[in-house]
Amino acid sequence: MSLWREKRKTKPARALADILRERNERRTAALIACITEISGTGGPETVTHSLVAERVGLPLQWVEWQYPSREKLLAVVGR
Repeated sequence: MSLWREKRKTKPARALADILRERNERRTAALIACITEISGTGGPETVTHSLVAERVGLPLQWVEWQYPSREKLLAVVGR
């Protein structure tokens, strides 16, 4: 039994860099899966920033900022 004056042990705080890195890894994995699906059904010319952003659930502006051209967007999956 613990006393009310005892400090509770808390988990160490995660570094902001780790949180941002994990978020970017999840976003990239989702983008790769989406681009692979879209280009598999309609070819690489059907991949657009707006379609990918809509399907993944990311802001269009972020996708356009991170990958300014269609070639860079397709380069994420190595096509």
